[in-house]
Amino acid sequence: MSYRFYLAPCGIALGHAGRTLPIAHELSKLGHEVFFSTYGDAYPFVKFSGFNVAEVPSIRMFEKEDGTFDLKRTLALGPKNIYSFLLQLGAELNLISQFKPDVVISDSRLSTVLAARVLNVPSITLLHQLRILIPHVKPIKRKTLKTLKHYSERVGLETLGALWKFSTLILVPDFPPPYTIAKANVVSSKHYRSKVKLIGPIVAKRPENLPSKEVLREKYGLNDRPAIFCAMSGTIPEKRYISSKLVEIFKHFPDSYQIIVSRGLPNNDNRPLKLTSTLQVFNWVIDRFELLKACDLLITRGGHNTVAEAMYFGIPMIIIPTPGHSEHQSIARSVADMGLGIVLQQRDLSHDTLLQAVKRIFSEGYVERSKKIQSEILKYNGLSYVLNKALILAAKASSKS
Repeated sequence: MSYRFYLAPCGIALGHAGRTLPIAHELSKLGHEVFFSTYGDAYPFVKFSGFNVAEVPSIRMFEKEDGTFDLKRTLALGPKNIYSFLLQLGAELNLISQFKPDVVISDSRLSTVLAARVLNVPSITLLHQLRILIPHVKPIKRKTLKTLKHYSERVGLETLGALWKFSTLILVPDFPPPYTIAKANVVSSKHYRSKVKLIGPIVAKRPENLPSKEVLREKYGLNDRPAIFCAMSGTIPEKRYISSKLVEIFKHFPDSYQIIVSRGLPNNDNRPLKLTSTLQVFNWVIDRFELLKACDLLITRGGHNTVAEAMYFGIPMIIIPTPGHSEHQSIARSVADMGLGIVLQQRDLSHDTLLQAVKRIFSEGYVERSKKIQSEILKYNGLSYVLNKALILAAKASSKS
């Protein structure tokens, strides 16, 4: 039997759309109808993938030129973002009413959850930021400010929890302990604790779905020297800044390393620009999973999806988290605590600091630990779990109609 699924990822950057698209592709392969609703960077990204998609009013955040989260400008947008959220809620009510889905799948979109509840449509929420951490660039030293920050985050958790609870299910696309990536964010509210389950990350391709490492290295012109894949995540301005800085550093890297950089700018020319004999730069890599399997080290911002994919592929990391980005910073700490990578703050980034970090990765056991943990986490398959739950909910909804 064919069902209808309405997918609504958060449109800020591409991470949320990136983990709903594999769900959409699998549902489509099974003969079900899929419709998307999103905004911002995610709208052209989803549209380019070929699915039917509607653009809804955007909720925005601001970054500075270096990618740092701009708290003051974002807070100044508060009233406008609240208004945009209400417009978004109205758009979701209209779109869901027209499409008449059997199940709604929201990735971090509260407006979609509320609209589904009003229209009595079962919903699955994908969410790894259960607790929103207040961003800050400089360390907070005063005890009173630390206490205020802690209680503000707790109030936010419970306030949002009173709304997220309207989801039928809340699925966290993260590994269960002790391998949870977003440890600081995966703190559940009392309002929905019984609905939450950690299911493992959602990835489009797993290592066993790809050719051998040797075949893939040959495809990308890589020889036996250590290969570094640099994949930037985040918003477009954030990616432009950090990728440009890294390319300049890599131009002067020793030729004992082979480097492939993806700027993360979709819908551009996908042909690589060979800047030196050992440095290739892509605007967009069509299949990043091939490079995760082909290469020996990943350099990244520390986005949740990217880190999860690296763990599945058993590749160690150097994380350069966005300054003031609370999620990236906390994920970077988790990776370091698990012994899977090294954290290099953007303010400390230079040719020498990056080269020393690369040398440490290959000499201090990071490669071996990454392979060991990979063997323990491959049993988790978040994509299969979401598909199974979505189809069960759709069958129940269909039988009631």
